[in-house]
Amino acid sequence: MECGVSTGERTEADPILVSDCSPDRALTERILDIADKAGYRAALIDATNGSVTAWPRFARTVRAAAGGLARRGLAEGDTAGVFVQDAASAAIAVNAIRAAGGRACLIRSDADPADIAARLNACGARVLITSAPLAGLAAEGADRSRVRQVIAFGDADGTTPFSSLLGSGRHSQPDEQAAAGPGFAKRSGSAHESGRPEGNGRADERDLADSGEPGSGGELTHRDVVVAGPPCGDGQAYTSLLDLTLLAGATLVAAPVPLVVAALRVYKGTAAIVPPGAGVPGLEPARVFPAA
Repeated sequence: MECGVSTGERTEADPILVSDCSPDRALTERILDIADKAGYRAALIDATNGSVTAWPRFARTVRAAAGGLARRGLAEGDTAGVFVQDAASAAIAVNAIRAAGGRACLIRSDADPADIAARLNACGARVLITSAPLAGLAAEGADRSRVRQVIAFGDADGTTPFSSLLGSGRHSQPDEQAAAGPGFAKRSGSAHESGRPEGNGRADERDLADSGEPGSGGELTHRDVVVAGPPCGDGQAYTSLLDLTLLAGATLVAAPVPLVVAALRVYKGTAAIVPPGAGVPGLEPARVFPAA
């Protein structure tokens, strides 16, 4: 979808027609263009349960969620807060907001209600996207801000399910299933606990990047597998590192900080996004990206 002028009415098939293209939206459009050409490699992996979202699924989810946000009142230039527990949710939420023409304000995952409120008020957010396990903290912070709508990955009282943004039809259905392989953690059932789309099932080597050598030094390529801890720091550096990962067409593996090293081993990770000062044995310093 290209940026440009449109006077037509928004539809689900073309949900984000805007009068101009903001730099943030242009960045997400570049990521979506890469996703459209990436084939069925993995874009996102949740290391806690092994679920995989392939690049086509990621692109469709972002576009559908952008349309849902627009229908719920997010206008071009509006700011939405993002307070989620993992990198995969952050990647989807931030890009959906930007694809709708809005600005995303990412809040570190360990923030308390006072910090959440301060960030929301500083950026003027009226919408907050969160994860179900963080919904209680999110609600407390939102109550002290101008936020009037809280949207959650998963089920949480007093929130709008993120899945409701996706509408009906193919956006809300799983992709063609990839061959099942060993996940990072076994669990039963098929519904993703966070409420994010399940994607292609569990991760195995066929779901990951193409075979070959990863990028050297700090440069990322589509052959890289980047393991990322939860959102941290002021949010801006973390968002930029997610953007660099996705713009390279690399696979992003979301893992809690204590499991980053294990996830690097299981998924053959080649780089990591971690809080400043976090040790990541086995990686060269140039392949460890601190999010201050």
